[in-house]
Amino acid sequence: SGHIDSWDVGQGAMDDAGGSVAAWSALHIINRLGLRPRRTIRVVLFTNEENGGNGGFEYAKIHKGEISNHVLAIESDNGVFKPSGFGFSGNGNALSVMKAIGKLLDPLEAGTITNNNGGIADITPLVQAGVLGAGLHVNMSKYFWYHHTEADTIDKLDNKEFNLCIGAMAILAFIVADMPDRLNYEYF
Repeated sequence: SGHIDSWDVGQGAMDDAGGSVAAWSALHIINRLGLRPRRTIRVVLFTNEENGGNGGFEYAKIHKGEISNHVLAIESDNGVFKPSGFGFSGNGNALSVMKAIGKLLDPLEAGTITNNNGGIADITPLVQAGVLGAGLHVNMSKYFWYHHTEADTIDKLDNKEFNLCIGAMAILAFIVADMPDRLNYEYF
């Protein structure tokens, strides 16, 4: 997921249209490759993150009856700079499984999985309801150059870094969706 609201002074490319397009593109790649995971992958483009996260709260409210079917909520909300890995809300065995999946992301230099969500504004209501969460970690050294400024425009996206974010999200989403056993807090 990502969110599509922005401040009036810029286009919101880093905050957070880039994350939204990366999430959508990750699913697009999975589909183009003809991959069919065991579980459904859903892309959610949240709104109203900047004004209290109302989009995330509304999504959790609307889908309250099916929250137990959500396995992992992945969010990109720190720009689409060079990815380094994901922060993860789970621990114990679930964290061990995620770290093993992270090894598949090592060729992208995005395999570091930490027990620290980092940047999960929109999926917080899902995490609070018991869904595991993962936030894409990126090199944030330039993020605040653009964040909420008129400089937050599409020309700031680096295609290579952006594609690495897409790849990292696609791999993580597909692997978790296709695991024989569902990833959860009690994963054994």
